[in-house]
Amino acid sequence: MKLKIKMLPSARKGWKRMLVIMGIYTIWWLAVILTVISLQGITSIIRQYGSANQFFGGLLHSVVKNSLTYYILIFMLALPLVRDKGRKKVFVQYAIFIALLTGYDYLWDYQIGVPTPAIKELSLSFFLISNFILNILMAVVSIFIATWIESNDALKREGDLEKQKLNAELSAIRYQINPHFLFNSLSFIYTKTIRQNPEAAHAVHLLSEIMSYALEEWEDLGRVPLTLELTHMKKVIEMNRIRFNNKLNVDYQERIEQHGDTVLNSAYVPTLVFITLVENAFKHGDLNDEKNKVVIRLTLAEDTIRFSVSNKKKTGTKEPSHGIGLSNVRQRLQLMYGTKQTFVIKEDEQTYLTEININLIKS
Repeated sequence: MKLKIKMLPSARKGWKRMLVIMGIYTIWWLAVILTVISLQGITSIIRQYGSANQFFGGLLHSVVKNSLTYYILIFMLALPLVRDKGRKKVFVQYAIFIALLTGYDYLWDYQIGVPTPAIKELSLSFFLISNFILNILMAVVSIFIATWIESNDALKREGDLEKQKLNAELSAIRYQINPHFLFNSLSFIYTKTIRQNPEAAHAVHLLSEIMSYALEEWEDLGRVPLTLELTHMKKVIEMNRIRFNNKLNVDYQERIEQHGDTVLNSAYVPTLVFITLVENAFKHGDLNDEKNKVVIRLTLAEDTIRFSVSNKKKTGTKEPSHGIGLSNVRQRLQLMYGTKQTFVIKEDEQTYLTEININLIKS
């Protein structure tokens, strides 16, 4: 059984970052070497290294090792530190990494390789202390670079949010049916069916409330209280139960862990994100299999929201889909929460699962 997992960020992005760092560091290091050569001459530099092979080997090793070091310092340590993702933990990781890096410098220059004449002139204690200080300086530089990256990302996210808000307003103008006409029509249908078919009238009433929620122009770029999103999501489930004559095979459960009620009453989420995942399962899932129900889970803890929907895939003719809804969910979560969220899609030949995880710790 093949399992496909789509998750960001991708490995390609990591390689691109690594190549950029290596390119910048190579240019900087070559500029330093050329400056030193212009002052002392190539012969003097090679003599300090012992031989031409040691000189070029040391140059290559320095570029690769320091490029990898800066990548780890900036993207794996400094950025989480700047974003306040476990500050104490990151400081400990910093200390361990710098200690290991200093130990690696000693092993490379004294144990693995042949010490150059310049290194032989230094005492071991001076070598270790000076390398340790240089590694700390690299860590400080990485924090400045990470701060600059995070500042630019924040400005970009704000710009993207404004752009998305404008696009949403334009889409509403272009595609939206006149709400007054819509709700007047639903009210008329509700009045005409309430006596003859109370269940159908109730479904119309639910549809009216759901569409009112969907068409509402929410402030703060579409953020709504978590309780409001859950309330209308349950209305979507109830309306589909009526649609399937109360034979809809859905297993919905909420789990509120310690202080989860605080999250329920105070957290905000992008409007329609949970509803989109539920509707996607109703649209593409097999809703008639009692053994493979549509499983909807919501877990609330003090600092996290976890929401998942899984379903058995429908066989036979499938409704056309371009994945626009899920793409929109991913984009809005990214814009609102940045790296403090994950949106995961897992699927195989029979099942499909979507999962949202939101970290509510504020930076």
